[in-house]
Amino acid sequence: MSEESIPLPKEELGVKRRLVMKWTGVTILFAGLVVLALWLFYYRFIEYTDDAYVSGNLVELTPQVAGIIASINVDNTDYVEEGQVLIELDKTDYIFALEKSCNELAETVREVVQMFLKVEELEAQLQVKEAELMKAEQDYENRVNLVNIGAVSTEEFEHVEAALKSARASAKETYHTLQAAYAQVQGTTVRTHPLVRKGAQQVKDDWVSLRRCEIVSPVNGYVSQRVAQLGEWVNLAEPLLAIVPLDELWVDANFKETQLSDFRIGQDVKLRADLYGWRVTYQGKVIGINPGTGNTFSILPPQNATGNWIKIVQRVPVRISLDSKQLERNPLWLGLSMDVTVDIKDTSGDRLSEYRVAKPIYRTSIYSQQELGADALIEQIISSNIGSHGT
Repeated sequence: MSEESIPLPKEELGVKRRLVMKWTGVTILFAGLVVLALWLFYYRFIEYTDDAYVSGNLVELTPQVAGIIASINVDNTDYVEEGQVLIELDKTDYIFALEKSCNELAETVREVVQMFLKVEELEAQLQVKEAELMKAEQDYENRVNLVNIGAVSTEEFEHVEAALKSARASAKETYHTLQAAYAQVQGTTVRTHPLVRKGAQQVKDDWVSLRRCEIVSPVNGYVSQRVAQLGEWVNLAEPLLAIVPLDELWVDANFKETQLSDFRIGQDVKLRADLYGWRVTYQGKVIGINPGTGNTFSILPPQNATGNWIKIVQRVPVRISLDSKQLERNPLWLGLSMDVTVDIKDTSGDRLSEYRVAKPIYRTSIYSQQELGADALIEQIISSNIGSHGT
């Protein structure tokens, strides 16, 4: 019988068994203490969910005028800048409309100038008529005394009397004609006349419509969902493509209602994207809690007043901001899945935001620039047709 097959004494086996049980107990106790410490100092101050997704602004680009697409300058995934021309509509009809309104404005300016010249002409005529009336009155006064003594014949007196009546009627008619002419121009100049302003407004409208044939990007971002096709007729507000500003992203994290009791605005958040895994950790802040559960705002909200009701834990979307500098280094895309861990230790903040927005959150100035150049064109037309009359 070999030495290896000799059984150990029972006392030695008992010692080894007790030693194993001792270290097993110590290991379990140590692990328990570690778990307790982790819960006391970390896990009880965090809430976690993987039901979270990247959200952002999806800017749909729609035409402001109808027309045929003549040029498409970008495609999906292209980066575009604010003010860049993305799609061009055929401008032919709008060029014709602008030329027509320019010609009509020029004609209107000339007509209004004629109105002012007519007033000046009638004023001169009225002065002549008043002078003629004054002379007729003097002739009548001179002869009315002479006719009584027979120094002037009755026929001559009747001629003078008729001339006086005619002069009065002519002066009165000229006066009323002048007043009618005054009514058309009084209180205005050629430039401020309502007809000229109306024509100028039509020129400006046609100018803006022509500028709107160039569909420009209102934001910086990436093109997606392009449905516009060359030669296609598009109507007002018909979606052509979308632009996603990847520097304006946030995360909508859907937490269970049982997790929200200690949520406050401004709490720190750590986020990881499935795209990058554990390599990248994003820093964020709780910026808002949705005022309703996901079911409440669904297209078909649940009807719980039924006989077969089953209680389901609801989830509430929590909006979390992202660090723009981190997004520059490690960009995200709309809809990506995120793991979210919220530090709920600090509960001094507000549950709901009381901040009142005093200025626009998002703004673009490209649409207010569409009328640039119209005033210069209008001034050129007026100056070319006003001549030396007025200002």
